[in-house]
Parts: sequence; C-alpha cells; structure tokens
Amino acid sequence: MNVFLAELVGSMFLLVFGFGSIASSHLAKSYGRDGGWYMSGLGWGIGLALGILAASALGSQGHVNPAITVAFVAAGVLPLAESPTYFAGQLAGGVLSAVVVWLLYLPHWKATENKDVKLSCFAMVPAIRNAPANFMSEFLSFLIFVVGIFVIGQALFPVSLAAGAFATGLWLTACIYATGGQTACGYGIDLGTRIAHQILPIAGKRDSDWSYAWVPVAGPVTAAVLAAIVSGSLGFV
Repeated sequence: MNVFLAELVGSMFLLVFGFGSIASSHLAKSYGRDGGWYMSGLGWGIGLALGILAASALGSQGHVNPAITVAFVAAGVLPLAESPTYFAGQLAGGVLSAVVVWLLYLPHWKATENKDVKLSCFAMVPAIRNAPANFMSEFLSFLIFVVGIFVIGQALFPVSLAAGAFATGLWLTACIYATGGQTACGYGIDLGTRIAHQILPIAGKRDSDWSYAWVPVAGPVTAAVLAAIVSGSLGFV
C-alpha cells in the first residue's frame, strides 16, 4: 500500500506541475498566457524532481511514470511482481492530477475556444500528426532520457537523493527542449489524464483522441526495454 500511495502522490506532483504549466501558458485569460515552451519545460522538470522526492520519501523507488517502471523491470532493478502496484498508483495519480488541473482552471475552460488547446492540458497532442514519425520521436527521445536516468542513478542517487532528483528533473527539462518539439515528450504519462479528460465535464471539450493515445505509450515502453539493455551493457545499471 505504501508503494501505491507513494507512486500516486509522486505522479500527482509530476502531472499537476507539468499539465498545470501547459494550462497556465495556453488557456485564455490566464496570467501565465503565452509563457510558452520554456515555462512548460521547467514545469515538467520541477514536477518530476518533487515527484521523485515525494515518492521516495513515502516508500517507492520514485518512478512516477509507468514507462520508467518498465525500464527498471527490464534492467532487473525492480521485481516484475511489484510492478502492478507501481502501475496502479501511477494511473490513479494521473486521474487525480487531471481533476486538480481542471479545478485549478475551472473558469478558463469555457473562456478558451480552441478545443485542441484544452486537450493538450490533459494529453499529448503532436505538432504535426504523422503516426510513424511521432512514434519514432517518442521512441528516440525516451531512449535518450532513460539512458540518462541510469547514468544519474549510478552517479548521484547513492550520494544524495535530493541531488539525484533535481538532476533528473533538469535532465527531463533538457530532453523536452532538445527532443520534444514534435510530440512534447509524451513518455507514457498521459493515460490517466486522458481518461480523466474523457470523463470530466470540461466546458467545450473535444473527443479525447484515443486514436493517437497508443503513440505516447508504445514508443516509450519499447524504448524503455532497449534503454535498459543498452544501459546494462555500458555498466550504468
């Protein structure tokens, strides 16, 4: 139960800060309007750092992302039998974080006309919709990210949890800036928030775009397994 709660809380930190920064930057009449790519990248990075710290303090390994859990299982860092508890906490955290973002910006959904913008506050929307290219972008970006995670894990986490967590958050921000221009780095984290978008009474929303939902899940999950193999062969695990 501790692991479930830990991953739920950690995922909420990541997703409220991440999708909340997108909402602040994109929704009509928000004070953060037009904060743009750099504001969102920092929001995701800071959210990840705090999420790792919170989840670790509550008793998990601090994955806060199902694709990271896949990578840790593939690398032998986490027993397969423990992964369902991680996944359940992350999914629940995703749903609850979307409710928080919805409530935080409650008057702004009606004030915002663009339905795609409203969806982007809960789920990944590609800049140019091209499924093979989008999949490849998610795959390569997450491969780079996870190898970096294993490097940080070996170099910093044994020395200082705080240093490792904030280095990981900064690494996510760097990956978003460098590799996220096509797909915004879905990294397998938007399943719970997309479910919430489907359910919540968001004013003037569009459909939840389930035809695209497989891309930010399948790309990172596939990359997670390869990243674990590569990192193991290089001695980072």
